[in-house]
Amino acid sequence: MYIWLVTSRRTTLRQALHRATGAMTAQQVADDVGWPVETTRLHLEELVGAQLAERVPGAPRGRGRPPMTYRATVGMDTAGPTQYRLLAGLLARTLREQPNGRALARDAGRAWASEQPTEAIDGAPLSRAATALTSRFEAHEFAPTSTVTGDRADITLWHCPFLDLIADHGDVICSLHDGMVDGITRAAAGTSVTAQLTAFPRPDSCRITLTRRTRRKD
Repeated sequence: MYIWLVTSRRTTLRQALHRATGAMTAQQVADDVGWPVETTRLHLEELVGAQLAERVPGAPRGRGRPPMTYRATVGMDTAGPTQYRLLAGLLARTLREQPNGRALARDAGRAWASEQPTEAIDGAPLSRAATALTSRFEAHEFAPTSTVTGDRADITLWHCPFLDLIADHGDVICSLHDGMVDGITRAAAGTSVTAQLTAFPRPDSCRITLTRRTRRKD
């Protein structure tokens, strides 16, 4: 509600400034939008701070300083509401409609992982992979917890940032995460560790299982 109100006020003022043939004083803008002049001036200054408007000295009127005027700048309001859920849903639906949609999602997850900065992590490959996965998934609000025992590590993801899309697009979303898991594991531990993502083995979480790959004996 607050974001909508702020955006609505900004839009009202920006429309007034764009309608004008030249720069406007705060009083002129206030008369146009029907607000008190002090309230209008306050919101105009917020527009200036957001680089959506600029101050311009007006024409001199006798003695004293010329009045300060405002005019709109070119550009869209980057602080306005966002609808990334809509975008995510549209992209997931598009992938689902492809014959190889799950493979494409998995490849996208791996590609994303390969583009992330590589962190220097000490320890054995299994420990490095567990640390890298926990750190990366924590940064993206999956709420992970991990335990390492012998040749195995278990990471529980207690939250899914895309939970509201799972019902309709779970196969694609989970394949994307599977690719992320594989890519992060390979970056941290090479091929010495295998990773498996199990989606919702219980209703409240997902699980990543890491195991140390054993060498074949000749």
